[in-house]
Amino acid sequence: MTTKDDLKAREANAKTAADLAAVARDAAASDADYAKAVLERAEMQCQMPADYLATAEASMAVGLADYARDLYAQAEDLCFDAMEKAALGASLARTGLDPAKGRALLEESAGEAKQLSEFLAMSGFAKEALGDEALAATLLAKVEERAKTLADYLTLAKTLAAEGNPDAARAFYKKAERHLDGMEDRVAYARGFIESFDDAAAARKILEDAETDCQFPKDFAALAAGFRSVLSDGDKVAELMDQAAEFAMSGEENRDLAIAYWELMADRDKSVDAFGKALSDINDKAQLLELGGFIASKVGAADLAKRFYAKAEQKMTSAGERLKLAEAVIKDTGDKVYAAEVYGRAAESLTQPNDLMAVAADVADQLGDTDKSAAIYRKAMAGMTDLGQHLKLLEAVDAKLGDKAFAREILANAGELASGTPAYLDLAKRAVAVLADQALARELLQTAEEQVTSVGEMKNVVAAVKAHFPEDAGWIAVVEEKRVKREANQAKYAVFQEREKSADSAVKTLKLADAVMAELDDRFYAQKLLIDAQSKLEEEGWDFSKARKLVEGVGRHLGDIEWATRLLKDAAARVQGFASLSLVADAAAELIPDREQANALVRDLLAGWEQRLAELPGKTPYDFSKLAVVEGRLLGDKAAAAATLSQAVEEAERQGAGHFVYAELARAARELGLADQTAVLTDKAGSCCDSARAARQLANRLLEAGFERDEVRKLYAGLKSRISGTAERLDWADGIIDLFGDRAWAGQELGELEASLQGEEARAVQGRRRRRVEHAL
Repeated sequence: MTTKDDLKAREANAKTAADLAAVARDAAASDADYAKAVLERAEMQCQMPADYLATAEASMAVGLADYARDLYAQAEDLCFDAMEKAALGASLARTGLDPAKGRALLEESAGEAKQLSEFLAMSGFAKEALGDEALAATLLAKVEERAKTLADYLTLAKTLAAEGNPDAARAFYKKAERHLDGMEDRVAYARGFIESFDDAAAARKILEDAETDCQFPKDFAALAAGFRSVLSDGDKVAELMDQAAEFAMSGEENRDLAIAYWELMADRDKSVDAFGKALSDINDKAQLLELGGFIASKVGAADLAKRFYAKAEQKMTSAGERLKLAEAVIKDTGDKVYAAEVYGRAAESLTQPNDLMAVAADVADQLGDTDKSAAIYRKAMAGMTDLGQHLKLLEAVDAKLGDKAFAREILANAGELASGTPAYLDLAKRAVAVLADQALARELLQTAEEQVTSVGEMKNVVAAVKAHFPEDAGWIAVVEEKRVKREANQAKYAVFQEREKSADSAVKTLKLADAVMAELDDRFYAQKLLIDAQSKLEEEGWDFSKARKLVEGVGRHLGDIEWATRLLKDAAARVQGFASLSLVADAAAELIPDREQANALVRDLLAGWEQRLAELPGKTPYDFSKLAVVEGRLLGDKAAAAATLSQAVEEAERQGAGHFVYAELARAARELGLADQTAVLTDKAGSCCDSARAARQLANRLLEAGFERDEVRKLYAGLKSRISGTAERLDWADGIIDLFGDRAWAGQELGELEASLQGEEARAVQGRRRRRVEHAL
């Protein structure tokens, strides 16, 4: 029997209003006043609706209905969500204080509920507090409507079981079966009977029934995994895996079978056999790499893993993929020899410097093979074209190899690519830091000193000389003096730098470079402006007239033949048609100061056009003749010009050209000083004339081209024999007057023609002679 002292002790240790309400309940039978006092203390502890409900239910047990009603009212004022309201309704019904209101609150809260657990709890309230099976069933149906996953059913079933309703929990959980999807769900469903109800028999039946749904090896494997994890039934696992093997046909199915053999039975031989069958059908490189790692690290079949790795490697193209493969080989098999082969093949197939540097770094880090790493770094260097790449390579070689001789080569190459004071200052710093080479640092600093373009750069040179050569007082004095002079002229530099801001086009920037050289004679500042002009030229849309001005500035201000040559070759690659190309060739001949180099460039440009011409489907004899003339004019190479002109003649003959074409070819030959070819071509032109009109056209064209009148007169006279018919002879004779102004010759020819004719024809010739010759005198 509980004594007053026991109750007092419990009261003293009470932490919550519910603890005090329990003490009051137990005290009611022996001391109602004490129970009332404890309830009042409990009320003082109340903060949440649940606290008030516990105290109110204890008050009803003590027989204090009015006091309980007041507590219920305070609880209702604090209700915030549906569950708090439902608990209030259940309590009112449970204690019998106001069942009608309790039902109303429960129904109201059911309309507000959203969570499955809320509906489930309210269903329990309806059944337990109201005794209303129908309402309880309605609320439970809402739970079933909204429960979509096995996890939903399992969670709620556990809730029901914990609340002392194992039969309801089991009945509810069984309804989850309609939502199962796949073998993994069936296994999880079976596991729920073990975890929630400790019912191995039910779990086994579910798994055994699932066997009829197995169609693929992965289904059998998943079910076997269930028998192992849920029931620890090794015999059934083996039986199911035998069935899985019978269904394995494709590579994917054999892969699933192989993984299951290892993970479920640790059967290495069967796993290796299945993986071997799967290999031929698996083509995804990521999957091949993953399976190779599984086979090597878990199954322990390194040779088979290498076959997977080899197939994956065949499909790899990037450096990152190959590095990942080699790292996987080392990690999973520890076979550094094979990894070295992978790295070697990667280095052979890759061409980009950054890719090769990544491979070289891995070879050094993973294999510790500095010789092989150095060879790959050298291949990377061979493909490098800019300063930044060389600097990255220098850092890598220093960090990974510590090879000072190699670092020196890299720095030397970098020096050839560097341009401008900042770049050479950086190289000098690296020469000291990486190589401790004062001589090389001095050379680089001197170059930096020569290329200074501003006071800031000069100050940086002074600082570097003082830092690296503090003992060289003479050099320090020189650079200090240069700094002072630079600062003294800073006003002019400031003006030019201000003008730079408004030089917003290539032409303006080129003119500014001219002004800098005229006033400051600072070729390095001019170089900076010319580089800027080249960038602007690209941005504005390339134009040869502007590009020509850039070439002129590069040659005149810098004497940089290599840069000028690059610009002209680029121009030649951009232009369309020979007229434009000849302008580029003219510029090369005029603007490259070294005659020998200028001729070499012109020759290359014209040879390139000749190659393009050979492949041109619509080429004409004129295309070759124009090329020949430019060869002769710019190169003075008569032999080459004559050869090209011969190609023009061949093309003319192939096309069956007429007198106009051969006249133009003859004009080109004459311009080139090729007397023999000129004579041959004029003869060919004449041989194409079979009418007076053609003869007159040919003679006129040759006279306009500057041929000697006597020479053309002789040719025209010779064409007489090719002309027949009175009308044609009259037209030919008119040509003598029109082309050469020689009426005496024309009169003689007309007289001879008249004498050879009779009747009307003779009189017509006589009339023509009188009009054109005699009356005109």
